[in-house]
Amino acid sequence: MKAIIVAAALAAVGTQAAAIELGAGLSLNTTATAEYNIDAENMTATVEPTIGYAAPMEIALSVGTELSIYDGEFVEATFETLPTVDFRAERDMFNATVYGEVSYDLDAEARTDAVVGVSFSF
Repeated sequence: MKAIIVAAALAAVGTQAAAIELGAGLSLNTTATAEYNIDAENMTATVEPTIGYAAPMEIALSVGTELSIYDGEFVEATFETLPTVDFRAERDMFNATVYGEVSYDLDAEARTDAVVGVSFSF
């Protein structure tokens, strides 16, 4: 019964996305996600703020991070440790998206692998 009530509540809120255009090609996007894993009986909630910039030559640049707010209980460490910051650049070309991305862990002072790729839909 608990799982049904939580699933119904999450279906009502689900994932909320908002975007604010700041002008001069800048935008602020925030995605809040709440999920309930029925099998594991665990609820999670995250917030992912992202700042985007529409650069010249149709290149989209973004920087953001994911913050865990709730994972079975409120996550106090979210605000006690430094986040991992995600950087991404992408450009649409011929029905495909060419991208490059890298993350930097501010707490460990180390970057992740740099990744470049192409994605397309058909």
